[in-house]
Amino acid sequence: MTWPIAYTDHKSSENFPLNKKSAMLNMKFDGQPKNDEKDVDYTQYEEGIYVGYRWFDTKNIAVSYPFGYGKSYTTFEYSNASVATEGDVITISVDIKNTGEAEGKEIAQVYVSAPASELEKPAQELKAFAKTKALKPGETETVKMTINTSDLASFNPGENAWVVEEGTYTLKVGADSRDIKAELTADVKAASTPASKAFVVRYY
Repeated sequence: MTWPIAYTDHKSSENFPLNKKSAMLNMKFDGQPKNDEKDVDYTQYEEGIYVGYRWFDTKNIAVSYPFGYGKSYTTFEYSNASVATEGDVITISVDIKNTGEAEGKEIAQVYVSAPASELEKPAQELKAFAKTKALKPGETETVKMTINTSDLASFNPGENAWVVEEGTYTLKVGADSRDIKAELTADVKAASTPASKAFVVRYY
């Protein structure tokens, strides 16, 4: 999750009415739309694809703690990031070294930015992550993460299908959504899957 600086920095805050006098939430939790006041008794979420970190990162809003952030008793160094594509599978590799004085584990994350598109998309989306083993001080592990090109699909209501748009995608390897250590690219071919045939789509 993302920890905002202010409650109103959340896009979803627009869906909860505030009492103008006390700045407190004005809700009755009855679950039925009975008043003329917007979203009192009944809440309709309107942030669309901009849930959580997608909103903060797309709008570049400062946060207290970004998505994927975590403290450790040690420090880590990322190096030698690389990408390889074979068929419909993209594999990202990165070396992670424990540069501190304590044993610890690190979670590498891959955020993907899509090329310019007719479909609305967030600035980036988490598509893969992996945790190292417990690394001793000075120890290095090569972490590999895979992304199926179908995981890059967005829903196109006009076609009633999950569509992967052709182009060059940017793969950002980082410790969280704001702490990006390396950027890679991968060329992806177009693909389309009718909604009636799409069984599982991973969405982080």
